[in-house]
Amino acid sequence: MKKILVSALIAIMVGATLTGCGKANNGNNQSVEQGTGQTSSVSAKEVVEKLSEEELFMMPTMVDDEMAKDIYHLNLEDIVDYGILVPGVTAQQDDIIVVKAKEGKVDSVKASLEEYIQDLLAGHLEAAENATIEVNGDLVSLFILNSEIKDNIEAKYNDLIK
Repeated sequence: MKKILVSALIAIMVGATLTGCGKANNGNNQSVEQGTGQTSSVSAKEVVEKLSEEELFMMPTMVDDEMAKDIYHLNLEDIVDYGILVPGVTAQQDDIIVVKAKEGKVDSVKASLEEYIQDLLAGHLEAAENATIEVNGDLVSLFILNSEIKDNIEAKYNDLIK
């Protein structure tokens, strides 16, 4: 019961923070997929915006640069663009993060997202155990999603980055 209450309170605080501000896992289930080394022509922000149109999150909220640095550990000098989508209201931890890395910076971006997962695990958030990091060319993506929407989001993501 305490875990549910703590998770709900964290989600509410994050939602309130995101609304007010505007816009890697050591678990057994972590998945890292490496795609081809080709550079993608798709914008990371556009991919996340398209995914937000699916209305799978309640009150979807985009994250700004300050939060990208502070919460997600992204070094903005390593990236071309990014999109981070979190639900404004939820009892679960759901994140969609797509980052287009500058040439040679994919590993650095991936390490930043793995650090974010470690932060979640330190807070005992069970959702982080199922985090999935995918690398497709210069796109590095992190999905922390509940099982009800995970397959749908990942399928749409794969269609968008083709």
